[in-house]
Amino acid sequence: MTKEVLKKIFIKRNIDIAIVTIAVLMGAYFEWTIPQIIVFGIFVWIILNPIASRFPAMIALAFLTLTPFFLVFKKKALTEETAIYAYYFLILTVVMAIYEIWKEDKIKPEN
Repeated sequence: MTKEVLKKIFIKRNIDIAIVTIAVLMGAYFEWTIPQIIVFGIFVWIILNPIASRFPAMIALAFLTLTPFFLVFKKKALTEETAIYAYYFLILTVVMAIYEIWKEDKIKPEN
């Protein structure tokens, strides 16, 4: 029985890695920048392997915290990039929160 469980886990992990690899190659095909490809790969990985919504929220808050500092130092391009990444991670936070609520409602028996 343990062998079968390990085999299922191994197959699922390989499928996840293949999907993330396809996502990264897709980013390279569309000539995205390296940070954009990395963020897209992270999004795909997190969607395949859900995590608590507070983790993407912390990353979004970190990017939002950096944004005014880059504005003060007149780094306009970097300011825009960090604001965009903050927005991406806020979207991911909402998606993960919706998933958590859906999962909680699915587990909870109806009375």
